[in-house]
Amino acid sequence: MRDAQRRLSNGFLILLSLPTAAIGFCLSSAVASTTWLLSTRYDLHLENIALIWLMGPLMGLLVQPVVGWLSDRSWWLGGRRRPYLIAGGTAGALATFALLELDTLSAATGLSLMTVAVFVVLVSDLATNVTFNPARSLVADLTPEGPHRVRGYAWMQVVSGVFGISAYLVSIVFGNEVLLLTTVAVTFMLTVVPVFFLEEPRPPAPTAIAPEVADPGGVSTFKALWPMAGFALYGAYVAVDRGLLDHALTTWALPLFFGVLGLSIAWGAARAWRGRVRPSAELRLGTLLLAHGFAWLGVQALFVMSFFYVRDVVVAGAHGPLMADAFYAMWSDSVPAAADSAGRVLSVGFLLMNVVGALLPVLVLKPLCERWGKVAVHRAAMGTMALAFAAITLAPPTEAYYYLGMLGCGIGWSSLISIVFAIFSESVDSRQMGMSMGVFNSSLVLPALVVPGLVRLTETLDLDRGVFLLFAASLLLSFVFWMFVTEHPPHRPTDPP
Repeated sequence: MRDAQRRLSNGFLILLSLPTAAIGFCLSSAVASTTWLLSTRYDLHLENIALIWLMGPLMGLLVQPVVGWLSDRSWWLGGRRRPYLIAGGTAGALATFALLELDTLSAATGLSLMTVAVFVVLVSDLATNVTFNPARSLVADLTPEGPHRVRGYAWMQVVSGVFGISAYLVSIVFGNEVLLLTTVAVTFMLTVVPVFFLEEPRPPAPTAIAPEVADPGGVSTFKALWPMAGFALYGAYVAVDRGLLDHALTTWALPLFFGVLGLSIAWGAARAWRGRVRPSAELRLGTLLLAHGFAWLGVQALFVMSFFYVRDVVVAGAHGPLMADAFYAMWSDSVPAAADSAGRVLSVGFLLMNVVGALLPVLVLKPLCERWGKVAVHRAAMGTMALAFAAITLAPPTEAYYYLGMLGCGIGWSSLISIVFAIFSESVDSRQMGMSMGVFNSSLVLPALVVPGLVRLTETLDLDRGVFLLFAASLLLSFVFWMFVTEHPPHRPTDPP
């Protein structure tokens, strides 16, 4: 394996991708089953489900940078990232199993079902974030900057995509409960076992670098997140209002949501313009993270709310048998309930999105990046995803058009979880990659904290199909901010033509 690692063989890159793929399988499982499980088995309302989805990112926001900082400086069990992958994989497997036993845990502890659900999802999301950070940092640690790193992250997405596809297939064919049990085994085995076959480099000795040529990195990268600070405030407001004050401050939900969103856009726009007039690595990094954050606002909202769109619009308006149910009937003679049909349609949609996400990075995105540049390709992918979301809204609300729209979303998804990592990792100090990846993760966690605001807006306006226009607007904002991100940080020489 050392020779394969030295040569950066495809086999080595696949092995290197397995921990990320395992957590990707866990995330796909959560997307396919969490809202379905909480809604159908435990009868929780959409607002409560949105709150449960919120708790994990809120805790992850606090823990991810700490884990990144520690993993940059620690050396346990023969590696910097290895201990965190082992701990995160184990905790994630246990938390996933606990999702199936929320009522049992509630009865055993005397706590409400809602409290137990929040705690279990919090642990699951925390384990995911703790593991993702070292896993993605490991790819940067073991691949040199440039085309090989793009190749490493492209293979990471291919392997993750294959496992994501497998998760949705298990959901469609065997049901979500079998999917959750499968997730327990996959998360533990593929996160923990591969790290013992990878040889990590020891942390480099610190050396002084002149400030004018230094990459942003470590604690200094936190300044790049300031335009999204209001998102954290909104997440804290939602947690306090629903968890402690029993909705006493609910009337402030929409005004505060629009306030923090407007502040973020205005602040980010001012920073992006300054970066255009007086280019600097710090301003470029801030615009990059904000652009990435708005993309994840749309994607996270998709994860939380799309089940209800599928159930109330696609399935409820169907005038004949569903394709997802026909596929299920090939494996089972039982008659599906409406909620189960919605869960299967949802899984097929995400399956198609992940098929595109698995195929494009190596087959399409990598050669396009080599010709046009990573930033240009990623920007185009975000624009395509915005158009796909809008198309789902404007097209007839049928199962077939929903699937076509999700195929289009897969183009943006393939870049969102592959190419952007290469862009970011080449924009920060490589010696503090763990801490910097913690900041990068925060740029997608912070937007998740305002998803309850989108839920409130959807319910207030009684949006059904229109919910995808909100997702499209988020991706459009991402596309606009990516217009202000240059291919290279200002202090870097550009590549020869």
